[in-house]
Amino acid sequence: MALYVVLFIIAVLPLAGQLPPAAQVDGPAFFEKSVRPLLAAQCLGCHSATSQPIMGGLRLDSRELALKGGGRGPAIVPGKPAESLLLQALRHTAGALKMPPGPKMKEADLAVLTQWVQMGAPWGNTVSAASAGSKYWAFVSPLASAPPSVRDKTWVRSPIDAFILAALETKGLTAAKAADKRTLIRRASYDLTGLPPTVAEVQTFLADSSEGAFAKVVDRLLASPRYGERWARHWLDVARYADSNGLDENLVYKNAFRYRDYVIAAFNKDKPFDQFLTEQLAGDLLPAADLPTSVERWTATGFLTLGAKMLAEDDPVKMEMDIVDEQVDTTARAFMGLTVGCARCHDHKFDPISHADYYSMAGIFKSSKTMENFKVVAKWHEYVLAPKEDRDRLAAHEALVEAKRKEIGKSVRSENDLLVSAATKRVGAYLLASARVKHDEEMRLAPVESAPGMIERQAGSFDAGNVPRVLEKKKTNAPKDGAGPYFAEYRVDVAAAGDYQIDIFDEEKGAGTADVWVNGVWVKRGADPVQNRAASPEAGGWSVVVVAPFKQGVNVLRLEHASRFPYFEKLLFAKNTVAEVPRTVVQIAAAFGVNPGLLEQMVDYLKRSDGAVASPLYAWEVYGSPLTAWASPAASLFAGFPASSPEALAAKYEELFLASQEKDLTDPGLKTLAALLKEKFGPFRAPRDARRYYPAAVRAQLTTLDQEFKDMEAATPEFPKAMGVSEGSKIEDLAIHLRGSHWTLGAKTPRQFLKVIAGDQQTPIPSDRSGRLELAQWMTQKDHPLTSRVIVNRLWRWHFGRGIVPTVDNFGRLGEAPLNQPLLDWLAVRFVEQGWSMKAMHRTLMLSSTYQMSSEFDARSSETDPDNSLLWRMNRRRLEAESIRDGIMSVSGGLNLQSTGGSILSYKDRQYVANTEKGGRVDYERNIRAVYIPVVRSSMYDVFTAFDLPDPTMLNGDRDATVVAPQALFMMNGAVMLRHSKQMAEGLLARTDLDDAGRVRDAYERALSRPATGREVDQALTYVARMQEAWKGSRASAWQSFCKSLLASNEFIYIN
Repeated sequence: MALYVVLFIIAVLPLAGQLPPAAQVDGPAFFEKSVRPLLAAQCLGCHSATSQPIMGGLRLDSRELALKGGGRGPAIVPGKPAESLLLQALRHTAGALKMPPGPKMKEADLAVLTQWVQMGAPWGNTVSAASAGSKYWAFVSPLASAPPSVRDKTWVRSPIDAFILAALETKGLTAAKAADKRTLIRRASYDLTGLPPTVAEVQTFLADSSEGAFAKVVDRLLASPRYGERWARHWLDVARYADSNGLDENLVYKNAFRYRDYVIAAFNKDKPFDQFLTEQLAGDLLPAADLPTSVERWTATGFLTLGAKMLAEDDPVKMEMDIVDEQVDTTARAFMGLTVGCARCHDHKFDPISHADYYSMAGIFKSSKTMENFKVVAKWHEYVLAPKEDRDRLAAHEALVEAKRKEIGKSVRSENDLLVSAATKRVGAYLLASARVKHDEEMRLAPVESAPGMIERQAGSFDAGNVPRVLEKKKTNAPKDGAGPYFAEYRVDVAAAGDYQIDIFDEEKGAGTADVWVNGVWVKRGADPVQNRAASPEAGGWSVVVVAPFKQGVNVLRLEHASRFPYFEKLLFAKNTVAEVPRTVVQIAAAFGVNPGLLEQMVDYLKRSDGAVASPLYAWEVYGSPLTAWASPAASLFAGFPASSPEALAAKYEELFLASQEKDLTDPGLKTLAALLKEKFGPFRAPRDARRYYPAAVRAQLTTLDQEFKDMEAATPEFPKAMGVSEGSKIEDLAIHLRGSHWTLGAKTPRQFLKVIAGDQQTPIPSDRSGRLELAQWMTQKDHPLTSRVIVNRLWRWHFGRGIVPTVDNFGRLGEAPLNQPLLDWLAVRFVEQGWSMKAMHRTLMLSSTYQMSSEFDARSSETDPDNSLLWRMNRRRLEAESIRDGIMSVSGGLNLQSTGGSILSYKDRQYVANTEKGGRVDYERNIRAVYIPVVRSSMYDVFTAFDLPDPTMLNGDRDATVVAPQALFMMNGAVMLRHSKQMAEGLLARTDLDDAGRVRDAYERALSRPATGREVDQALTYVARMQEAWKGSRASAWQSFCKSLLASNEFIYIN
């Protein structure tokens, strides 16, 4: 028997990985599931209607065209894979025809296509996007069905309850009992305001026995200004709100707070959601009766400009399209729950959203103005929030400032051109001088350990300067007066004149660089001790900075940097005793009659080139060696030239560079030299600090112009501003970007809306309008299938802990299906019927029996529905970061509710922010609500990051609830906890009307909205007594410890 078993296994194993027989496969289904994704990923970029050009004349986006083929004939012979040119090309058996370009397709993918052709090349159903969407629930307008009948009619207060209970009864489940009043008011208070109820509020609710008692609580909370602060924060997650740009250039969004305050006000005023949406996409295009209305609507469009941007992107078109992409993606996910951004490079792989659909929508935002420019570093658009006459006055003044800026720029460019032009006529001298610099660097002395007359100084013992006396490795040593440059001066008294070696000591690598001046004479730019170490650069210790001439007596050494002073520990001065003294770049430049700044650039270029065979200066770099490897076109210019000496070779280069400056060049070698003269990072460009080399009269003139410019800037009228978008100067339809690249364009697509919803026949957007207003009007149509569903689902998620559609930002096929679609549709229709009122929807949700259930566990229900998908009890939820922080402050009595709105950032607009001591601290320790605390991308408030505030660089309408160590550390010894547990303890001890047991009961009421049990009171008093003994009689410290333990409890940070 064993033999037969083994033979059977051997016989069937080879079949395990094979595809099922063709006869057993549903052809269209197989095509849609396995073949179409392969064609989309590997072929349709070059072989579809959107390809420009259509490569080889072959299209593979329909069966008819695939069978027809291209210039080489039919691509597919149904039933005959071996004869099909498509498979031959894919298998690389068709001679030179090998597809796709690049690596060969995987064997598993080839097997799929082979089986498909063998099956007769069946195709999926060819349908329009609109008809494809008609079969998927999210693309069909919601219809409110009648609430279902249920057995337990007494539990049903609202149609919501009927939908929930019907689903429960189907599974044989019952709803949990109602929550007690203390639990209910705490839940409602945190849900609507993000703050715990006060003791007085709890007592008032307990004393109200009327049927509408809870409705009164809900109405009171909705009317509180705290409601807007709480619910605005939920929307700010969706709007990826931040007070800085993040990414490559983390510049301050100084005026972003105005959008935040607009959102808070919108929630408090119960602005209808359709209007809220429209203002954020097109507020600038709505009529306004007065300036305040205009200001509000301009500010609302900040929604579109708050995203993170690569502001230093060298390709301006890519920068612009990346910003447009972020706007498309954010708008679609925020309001429709669709990942339209996935169609930037190809048709969406899962939803009926085409490549063309994406660029139809992208054209709307491309026709809008988000940025003032796309230069490095780019500047975003801001509205001036002032009357028209003031805006005109500001524009006129800014025009004068810009004219002065251009005047200065023109003068600087002219002088720089003169400097560079003079250098290009003396290339030979620069080459010879660079050789001398290299020679002197190679003969630099090793660091000195001890020598006669050696002088050693501590870094902080400088005689003059504007940096701290104690230099710290991890800090930028900001000037005391806040103005650069950073510098420190040391008075050094030497017994004899001569050349002295200056060393720096740094135990760790990375001291930083500085310019070196001796007795007012600049002797070294950007001295870097690490590069100059004789030993391993990774090791710390003494290293040579420069050798410079000192006079007898007192000399002044100055170390200076424009933006960051170097870290080091000690300085050492030792007399140089070698016969040949290495000279500084300044000295060498003087000896050869060349500009020291340009000489440094020549040296730097030669170091970077490092003998590269493609370099035009290769002959100089490898002087004395064969030139057979030289691959530059310049090599032909040196054919047969006898380089008898460096001087002769330098003279030859100078002659050729002069010739390369003639017009109408035809020789490739001379063209290469001419290109080097203009190279962005080549040796012949304006040197750093070029002004120091200008004639004295020119420097004086520029100093005057600079001062005039500063005075004009200082006199610029100041008005409040807000980030926002406006109509662009060029309204345009976009061409499809093949594979997402603006370098490969396909056919143009008209600006319009998603065909899966709007259909194939749409009213064209006017040629003089971007289409933002039309987009908003389309999304707020009553029968739009997604807008109302998405927002009520967001509201449901934040009340119940999970959305009816759990993937709140994705209603597409990759998202999760609704847990109760009839309920979702009823809510969506009801929301629109109630005038898109969010406060009305809160009431609808919260006055239901479903919302008022307890979170009590039931073993039988849990076995049937372990995830509580059917909602047989209320989900127990952890508070978010903001509510934990604000709750602690509120209970302690330290939360300042009077401070609302505005910005607490001390930075100027577009200033770099890092939230480090070297970059300047952001003040997070204010006792204000967390919604007003700045959100600094790349460096967020540690309380926010510990408790799962979403990454503000991208939209996220949901939040995780992780359990990680930093949370426990915050609750034990975080600054907020320490400060407010102390304040809470002081408040309790100040209650002279209470004994210690009363103080415990008061603490429980304030923190947990319930009375302490007798056992809890006894335990608390025992704990306080023990802690007081441990703290050597400190009653205040003991009560602070008690308060901290109460505020750190799970009961405090979770809502039942």
